[in-house]
Parts: sequence; structure tokens; C-alpha cells
Amino acid sequence: ERPSLERLLNDIETGRIQMIVVYKIDRLTRSLADFAKLVERLEAAQCSFVSVTQAFNTSSSMGRLTLNVLLSFAQFEREVTAERIRDKIAASKKKGLWMGGVCPIGYDRDPDPQSRTLIVNQTEAARVMKLFELYKKFGCVRSVEQEAKKLNLRSKRQVYTTGRIAGDKPFTRGQIYHILRNPIYLGLIRHKDQTWPGQHNAIIGQD
Repeated sequence: ERPSLERLLNDIETGRIQMIVVYKIDRLTRSLADFAKLVERLEAAQCSFVSVTQAFNTSSSMGRLTLNVLLSFAQFEREVTAERIRDKIAASKKKGLWMGGVCPIGYDRDPDPQSRTLIVNQTEAARVMKLFELYKKFGCVRSVEQEAKKLNLRSKRQVYTTGRIAGDKPFTRGQIYHILRNPIYLGLIRHKDQTWPGQHNAIIGQD
């Protein structure tokens, strides 16, 4: 799903390109399986492949072995980096930090770009509290949805960096269900199946 790469491969298959030159092999791909498929398409189109900084020749068995070793290390590096990022996120959440994503209704990101905490949006927090009160009253998400529409309670308005605006619509049942089950409103941060005390203020109490 890389449009530029797809255009390149289409040009190769139509015979417009005889050689691909890259700076390093991992600039094209870091997946051994992906590259094996690419090589098959290149060979079928009689297109050769050259890496400027890595000397190998795919026409010989030793050259192919060298290439596979390079790709294996590139894939290993990618997997280790992904593991490191996952560990970093898990450690940060244990400290109660907000690690990004779509900001939940009731909160805004701290205006300090160095901060990883949420601050309560009082206007939205009132809507969240009302949803919990309605559920306490009716005990049924469908009834909460209907009553929320009557009260004109609306979802969070999201403005993206691209300028696209989303939200600010009547709550759906799915949104209400998600809010009612989200431990963030208790002042907690969830990571997979565990929760940790967050550094943000709670909107509702445990009771």
C-alpha cells in the first residue's frame, strides 16, 4: 500500500525501467518476505537491483545470501524498534501519562507540548457526568441514548491538523457504552487489561 512503489512496479512491468538503484536496501523494504516477492517481480521483468552502499550481486548464490542476511538484520532492527516503542508506552502509562490518540470527551490535551497529561474541560465534563446520571436512572444504554438526544447532548468536537472537523453530533449507543466503561473518568490510565493511577483529575467518583 505504497503508491509510489506501486507506480515504480507498474513501470517495471511495462518495460520502462531496467534497473532500480537505492542508497541502502532498507530504503526499499525491511521485510524479507516482501522483498522476496519484489525480487520475483523484478526477475520476471528482467530488471536488476543495485544498492549504492552495499556491494552484492543478485545474479549469484553468494550475492543472494548476502542480500538475505542484510534484509534479515533490517527486519530485526524494525522489530526491535517496535518492541522498544511498545515498552516505552507501557512504562509511561504505568506512570499515569496520557500517550496520545483521540482525546476523550471531558478532557483536553495540556497546552504544554512537553506535558503528557490531560486537563478537564468543564463544559464537556458536565455532559459526561450527565450520561452517567442518566444510566444510573435508567440502567439501559438505549434509554440513555434517547434521553441524551432530547437533552441535545453532543459528542466532542474534534479539529484535526488537516482542518477537518468531526464530532459535535448526538451520541450513538456505541459512544455512550464506551464512555460508561472508560476508566479514564475515574482518573485512571488503561493499558491493555490493566489500569494505573493517572496524572489527570477524575470527572466521576468510584461510587
